[in-house]
Parts: sequence; C-alpha cells; structure tokens
Amino acid sequence: MKQSNDFQSLNQKITMSDKEQERVQEHMNFRMNASPEVRKTSTPRKYYVALASAAMIFMLILIPAIINNPEKSSDSVVPADEIPPERLEEMLIHYNNYEILHIEEVDSGAVVFFTYHNRKEKNIEMVSAMFISKTKYGWEDPTEGGEHAIIDQTDISHEFISPINENSPFPLVFGKIISSEISEVLLRKVDTKQDIKTEKIVSKSGERYWFTFTDIKPDEMFEIHGLTRDGQIIYSIDTLFAFGNSPVLEEVNPEAANFELTAEELDVYQQLKTGFNQQLLLDLSPISIAKLFVQATNDEEWELQYELYTDREDVRRIDKEEYFREMVFPDKDVLFGIQDGTFHDDGDGYGHISYTNIYGQKWGFQMVQEKDGSWAVAFVPLQ
Repeated sequence: MKQSNDFQSLNQKITMSDKEQERVQEHMNFRMNASPEVRKTSTPRKYYVALASAAMIFMLILIPAIINNPEKSSDSVVPADEIPPERLEEMLIHYNNYEILHIEEVDSGAVVFFTYHNRKEKNIEMVSAMFISKTKYGWEDPTEGGEHAIIDQTDISHEFISPINENSPFPLVFGKIISSEISEVLLRKVDTKQDIKTEKIVSKSGERYWFTFTDIKPDEMFEIHGLTRDGQIIYSIDTLFAFGNSPVLEEVNPEAANFELTAEELDVYQQLKTGFNQQLLLDLSPISIAKLFVQATNDEEWELQYELYTDREDVRRIDKEEYFREMVFPDKDVLFGIQDGTFHDDGDGYGHISYTNIYGQKWGFQMVQEKDGSWAVAFVPLQ
C-alpha cells in the first residue's frame, strides 16, 4: 500500500540519526525542567456579588446578637479545677509567714486550711480555714472562714465555723492536735451518741491538724474526744453550736451572768440608739465596745448591732441586707462573760477578747481597729 507523504515523513523521523536523536533529547529535557506556565484566570463578577451579599447577611445577623448579649462570651469562661498558685498567693498576701496545710474540694469551690504567725507576737500560731467559691468567672475572694490562736492549749485546739447561707460548705469543726499522746480526734453528738470521724492533716514540719464537715445543728451539744493509738479516750470537752441555747448545759460559771454596762457605757449606748455616731466610740476600750454589742443583741437592737461591726473595706464584711437575711444571732448566754475577758492586741489592727461564758466554754471574740483608731466588732466574731 502506498504511504502518504506525511507518513513517509514520520518514518523518516523515527529513523533519525544519532546526532538528531541527541538534539531532540536535549530539547525534551529542557522542556521537562522548565517551570510550568501558570495562566491567570479572572473570577467571574457574579461570584464577587454573591460573596458580598453573604457577608452582608452575616453581619446583619451578628451585630444585633453582640449588642443584645454583651456578656455572652463570658459564659464560656471555665475556671481551673484547682486554684491557681498566683491567685491563692494573692488571697493570702496579708498573712505573715503562712503555710498551706490542705485544700479540700467542696461542691461550690474549695476550703483552704492554713496557718500563719501573729505579726505582733511571732510565736503565736494561728490556725485558719477559709472557703473560696468557684464561679464561671474564676475563683472569688474568700467570704467565710474562721481561725483561732494556739496559746495555752495542751491537748487539742478546736474551732467551729457555722454556715452563713445555703451555698456554704459549713458547718466545719477543725483544730490542731497538740499532745503527742493523742493519735485521733473523734466527735460525738450527746443526744444521739452518734460518732463522727475526723480527717487528719500533717504539715511539712510534722505538725498534726484535724477537721470534719458535719451537720451539727442549733441546740445540739457535742463532745470532742482525743484518742490514743489503741482507742483510749484521754481528752474530752463538751461544746455547743455557738448560736444554740441547749437546756442540757449546766451553768458552771454563774459569775458570767452578772453582765451590765457601766454608767459611761450606758450613756453612750443610749445616745447610739437615737443615732449612730462613730465619734462616741473613740474613747471606749475594745471590751466596752464588745459589751455594747452584747447589750444590743440582748435588747434586739439589730440596726445598732450591725453598726458596731467594722467598716474597713480590707477585711471580710457582710452586706446589711444579706446579714439580716442570712445571719443567726448569737445567744446572750454564749456572750455573757465577755465583760470579764482579756483583750489581746494581735497587731496590724486586729485583736480578740478571750473569755469564759456561763457554761464554762472558752471563746475568742474578734475585734478590728478602724481607721480613726476606735475598735469595732469583726463579722462572725465568735471563734
């Protein structure tokens, strides 16, 4: 069959000489190594129009949502499960030479157990517990807590913290195990004979402390026992919820009932009832001011009682509305005896009155020095 000129030409190419093949191969290699040519294509205008329309619709939906819900983004804030060390340090910055003993997680936050030393009397150890609430915004400043000084106790120290509202993790009873012979602390309800076990904390230096969250109620007397390793009770004390009035207790310190104001205190008290004047308190001692507080409690002068609390903003305070809604007022029998107490200046504008009430219970009544030099009652004063 006769081939066309084109096919004949192709055959000729296939049967190229060596020099021609070498030249073709070089040309092919050059084409393969060259960068590919990129051709720019323009986006059709209709796509730009669609994109702009979608952006406009999105903004029309988003802007009203931001305006109407300015704090919406805050809902996504989730605090850390543990208190950040720098936040805890910020809360404890005013405590001298503090040591964190234990952090107990509770439903709405954490209770921090710690010790610190009195700034004025360095050898006095203070044992403290404070509740720190956890919210969606983070860890709030402590609003509840209690503390006591280790001064002349030889066996066990103890402290009772009562709840101030339904969100509180308290009641809590805690303290320090001082005697080396005591291995365990046990609480026992007097009426029901129910035993309540306690948890033990050991500090870095080997000091021992104890605590228990319990459901002790007003008018419910309980005992605190110190046990040896073999379970023998070698220390016992009867105590009572600070705001109760149990008929079970017997008066072992009847002199405490001899409570009355001096002529000077009574004159100031009468003037304060007609209108509170801070200047009237400047010349009164801390014990005299505490007596005015007790008298106001006894007379149910609740407005005056609240005015006798501290106004300092750098210490724990309770808003008046919350105070009247949530607080349980101390029974007078628990407070009687404060007139024979001793005031201790703890330094840095803090102090407490140690006294023994009608039932022989030893209490500390916390005081705070105001900016004008007068003394005021600390919120939740009984320790």
